[in-house]
Amino acid sequence: MKFSGLFLIAVTGISLTLSGYPSASGSPTSADVLQEVSSPDVPLGTGAVLTVSRRSADYAQSIGGTDHEGETLYFIIGASVRTEAAAQKGLDRAIPLFGDMQSYFIVQRSDSFRGMKSGWWLVVEAYHKFPSQENVDFARRAFPDAYVKRATVAVSAPIPVYEDLVDGQ
Repeated sequence: MKFSGLFLIAVTGISLTLSGYPSASGSPTSADVLQEVSSPDVPLGTGAVLTVSRRSADYAQSIGGTDHEGETLYFIIGASVRTEAAAQKGLDRAIPLFGDMQSYFIVQRSDSFRGMKSGWWLVVEAYHKFPSQENVDFARRAFPDAYVKRATVAVSAPIPVYEDLVDGQ
């Protein structure tokens, strides 16, 4: 559940347009990455199975992701797009904007969370507690419109949670 690459997403009605491939300088900037939004429900305890690509799942696990099914977490949502490929491309282009600092953003389906609007592919970073302003500002290096949303994990999937990895909780 991870990515790299820069893009700008414009959503009008039901049409999605990708534009803004790399900036004039040829290097990604935070202005090159944008997002859409999310909101309602996926039932818990349905034995839902992770439906992201092997690449996304392997990446999430490689940076410390573990199963958090049934847990309510806070997510910094950096991007919300219609395809996994677009989410992956956004993550891939965003990673260099974090410099030498580790981010725990991954690609995940919004359908994997109770409390998020279904049908989207997300670039998210998970937290047990509401993320600090410093964490949100860090996310905005790559995702200028990043915001926080609380949701419950409805699938068994590797999800790295910031405090587990940074604070060792």
